[in-house]
Amino acid sequence: TFDDLAWVDQDGGECTNEVGTVDGDDGLEATGFTLVETGVETGIFTGSFQVPTTYCNTSTAGTAADPHTIVTVTGTDIEVNYQDFRNASGESIEVGDGASINANTGSVAFDRTVYPVPYGADAADTRFAEHATATGTNALAQGDVTVHVRVTDADYNISAQGEDVITDTTVVIAIERGSNSTNVATVGNSVANQIVEVSPDSGVFEYDQAVTYTDGPTNDCPAVFTGASTTNGCVLQGDILTVTYTDNFDASGEEQTVTDSATFDLRNGVLQSDKSVYLIGSDMILTLIEPDFDLDNDGAQSVTLNLIEWDSDAAEVTVGLYNSTFDPEPSDLRETGDSTGIFQVVLEIPASIDSENLDRGEKIDLEYTDWGPAGADYVGQEDEDIGLTVYTSNFGATIELDQKVYTWTDKVYITVVAPDHNMDSGLVDEIGSTASDPVKVSTRGNELDNYKLVESGADTGIFIGEVTLAGFAFDADG
Repeated sequence: TFDDLAWVDQDGGECTNEVGTVDGDDGLEATGFTLVETGVETGIFTGSFQVPTTYCNTSTAGTAADPHTIVTVTGTDIEVNYQDFRNASGESIEVGDGASINANTGSVAFDRTVYPVPYGADAADTRFAEHATATGTNALAQGDVTVHVRVTDADYNISAQGEDVITDTTVVIAIERGSNSTNVATVGNSVANQIVEVSPDSGVFEYDQAVTYTDGPTNDCPAVFTGASTTNGCVLQGDILTVTYTDNFDASGEEQTVTDSATFDLRNGVLQSDKSVYLIGSDMILTLIEPDFDLDNDGAQSVTLNLIEWDSDAAEVTVGLYNSTFDPEPSDLRETGDSTGIFQVVLEIPASIDSENLDRGEKIDLEYTDWGPAGADYVGQEDEDIGLTVYTSNFGATIELDQKVYTWTDKVYITVVAPDHNMDSGLVDEIGSTASDPVKVSTRGNELDNYKLVESGADTGIFIGEVTLAGFAFDADG
């Protein structure tokens, strides 16, 4: 019973001339409810059924003039009664138990409070262009922002196992600017627009919505957006993103509307390196901090290395067009994690670019053009060059012998301290055996050219070797 009214079948005759329809199972019998003994000789019988959303109110006679109404079970007392026809005293008795049916007040929230401004790719003033030295005209693909909306409402967590859905209310996602507003999506009101539980028995439901650069309010858009869509809408920095959830039954059983909001914002990029001086052939960790590229909170993003320009005496090139030269790992700037807005890549400092050798101590200017700096209304309206300067190393070298004076058959130990030739910190390097870094060992009468010295250990920059003086032929008279 609900509030002492039997849960009756709508089609069984008890509920006549009803107003409305019953949601869910129509009466206890329709649920397939059965009591089953928990085990052999336990005498304990259990059964389960799902509490309906509404039931037929049979408190009146149910005439055409005064029909039965379909009402919510929220706020009622549910009771279960069992007729024991023979108790311990041999008498018939009715036993029962009861509980209150209460609703929960739901909430809605975005996955973050600030979103980057989405950008386009079809117009020069609404795009995120690659660096000018790439080709001067290329741009990133259209940057749609993915918004994750989460509704928390235990009232919809009706199955203990399996994912539930919300299909009977409304979640409205809108963008506002001043007094202007436009709806991006309305979901949760049908099977086609259902909101799915994130995990069984969690009571948390999520919907993902893509917001494009033309989804904003249709008034006060800059002229550059003309023709971008049939409504000439646009999303600008400072626009407010709102979500409204209509909770059909809150904790008091009444309808309630709850909201959340976030803003669209542009922020400045930052270019960083792990060091300021690099050995030729060593690795540089290049970091681009750019929240404007964090388009989806649920996953790491990647952006092309064509955004970065290398400028030194050897060459002025776009890094992404010289993958074989810089040997990037990975091949793009990769976000360090979900929604960090920090993108990294490992580049090799090359010995030469386009057959031009890098000098020791050469200045290298790296540059990233931020087409969506803070203060701009939209991506492409303004740009700001973000620079970073590093150098190739020029530590020089020193040579030491183990003695000042040798006899004619001594062993000579040679030590060369040359940090610039410590090319790989994980390997033992070599010097002296090539034309670019020759080591020559000579006496008055003989010499060794391109003599190889080996690093004393990984990442020491100290190279060692030895030669033995062979003496010369002579006789006893001198």
